[in-house]
Amino acid sequence: MKETIKILLVDDEERFIDGLQNVLDHYDYSCARALTGGEARKILKKEDFDIALLDVGLPDMSGCDLAEFITTSCPNTSAIMLTGLNTVETAVQAMKQGAYDFLAKPINHEHLIKVIDKAVEHNKLRRELRVSEARFQVLAEAGWEGIAVVEQNLLVEANSQFFQIFGYDKEELIDKPFPESVIVGESLQEIGAEGAADSGYGGECTGLRKNGSRFPVEVRHRSMDYLGRPARIWVLRDISERVLAEQEKLTLQDKLARANRLEALGLMAGSVAHDLNNILTAVVSYPEILLKQMQEKDPFYEEIKKIQEAGKRAAAVVTDLVSVARGKKTKPPPLDLNEQIITYLESIEHDERLSEYPGIKVDTRLQANLQSCFCSPQRAHKILLNLVGNALEAIGHDGIIRISTENTRFANPVMRDQSMRVGNYVKMSIADNGEGIGPDDLEHIFDPFYSTKKIGRSGTGLGLAIVWNSVMESDGWIEPFSDMSGTRFDVYLPSSGTEPAVKPVDQREQDNGGGETILLVDDEVEQNETMQKMLSSIGYKTFCATTSEQALGFLRSCRVDLVILDMIMEDDLDGCQLYQKMLDINPDQRALVVSGFSESQQVADAGALGLTTVLEKPVTLPVLSRAIRQTLEEE
Repeated sequence: MKETIKILLVDDEERFIDGLQNVLDHYDYSCARALTGGEARKILKKEDFDIALLDVGLPDMSGCDLAEFITTSCPNTSAIMLTGLNTVETAVQAMKQGAYDFLAKPINHEHLIKVIDKAVEHNKLRRELRVSEARFQVLAEAGWEGIAVVEQNLLVEANSQFFQIFGYDKEELIDKPFPESVIVGESLQEIGAEGAADSGYGGECTGLRKNGSRFPVEVRHRSMDYLGRPARIWVLRDISERVLAEQEKLTLQDKLARANRLEALGLMAGSVAHDLNNILTAVVSYPEILLKQMQEKDPFYEEIKKIQEAGKRAAAVVTDLVSVARGKKTKPPPLDLNEQIITYLESIEHDERLSEYPGIKVDTRLQANLQSCFCSPQRAHKILLNLVGNALEAIGHDGIIRISTENTRFANPVMRDQSMRVGNYVKMSIADNGEGIGPDDLEHIFDPFYSTKKIGRSGTGLGLAIVWNSVMESDGWIEPFSDMSGTRFDVYLPSSGTEPAVKPVDQREQDNGGGETILLVDDEVEQNETMQKMLSSIGYKTFCATTSEQALGFLRSCRVDLVILDMIMEDDLDGCQLYQKMLDINPDQRALVVSGFSESQQVADAGALGLTTVLEKPVTLPVLSRAIRQTLEEE
């Protein structure tokens, strides 16, 4: 008959205990419960348990103190700590005081059962060791520990695990001075090797293997009788893996903190992007309508143009903030990276920036027959804009920027976190001969808002974070290298192996309409009015709807050539859901999306419905008109 395992649940949250007990009852464990440390101690004094699941933060005492009480007073009970992410260090300390293991909340039930089973087996071994004869107590092959018997500072006996830990044969250490033969001298005082009390002592120190390598060791030792003679028993454990695990946990904590910062940034960005971009639509679009009716020599032409450019820059800041904050992504289309580089270097934007640094030359070495890569034109543009811009500022006066491309393959990635997959990549390198980036700064250059520049003068601290995000969204990798001779960024983008690449929306002069009918659907009247004036000025006939019900009712009564949808609506339907209902009315209905903010998944859902064009507000008239013409002319 299978023995019933008894478990004591100690947590001040009754709902948590209820849920945990339901799981354990399912696996036929016998459970008792306590809401405070004091209540748990009373139960433990009256009844034996195999396992105690302890919350670190109890209302009347620390879970660590309770774990120490169990270790000293309940030898048949193993304590397993339950901890939140912000108390991992406390739980690790509790393990040093005798706790068997710790689990982070929320609890993975399958992992919990495995840990309990291991703890029960551990209890069984401890009981067997306690009832064994004295000689077998000393020499038992107890898990990972090495056990040694020392008389008059000489090693007289040890188990095989002890010799394996230090890499010696038995004959090489027996009757040799101990512990100085295997413990680094300066750490002997840390473990109480000199003049330790008979009650026992322990701690962590540095072990020394036969081959000269050093490693962390956990040591406990105490006086006891061995074969009728006084001796000191040493128990040593190689804790290299545990120390490494603790370091990895700290690294994960840092990453989690960064992820939490980005999540908070994402919530903020998503909440304001839609409304702010709607506001900026008027700032960008109305000046464009006015400029179409003016000549360059007219009064206030330049001032109105500056208003429009300021609106575009404000929209770009919103886009960058959302780009950094977004955690989701869709698969980008294939891109001719060489063509994208040439297009950027020939752009007015780059020429204006380069004119500020007349002593700097940009040299390109682009591989012929370069494979296309998976990256959107917008992401590639942001990568080039920020990396080239940083290189210009790093050089300052006279110097050279080199941009090169090549096809490459990674068979054994050695990048940080092994994040780069094995496969074919298109590599773009952007190098400068500026002053370089210091080692301390290099570790943080991709963090949002981290900048060595003066905020408001030459940077916001978002540039390289935008580059990182753009590369990661393309399933690529970026690696920085820097020293006193300059800085180089190697960008790896997944190769598609196919050509030609998809071209971005053409931003040439607008394509005029020929009287085609367009239904504008936006929950803000001002947005519809602005869009209506823009499209009417280039020959389209427009109708407006501010709710899903109005839009569907209009389409039931008459047909239009195109529908322009907002993705986020005030009523119960978003842009994708509304378009699905429009297709029920007219399966051939053409549409495109112009939205202030769209989640990546919404964009993917739109593509699945055939909404291949999704533009972000504020949108300029040339871009909008070209997108309309492309949508109307699609087969």
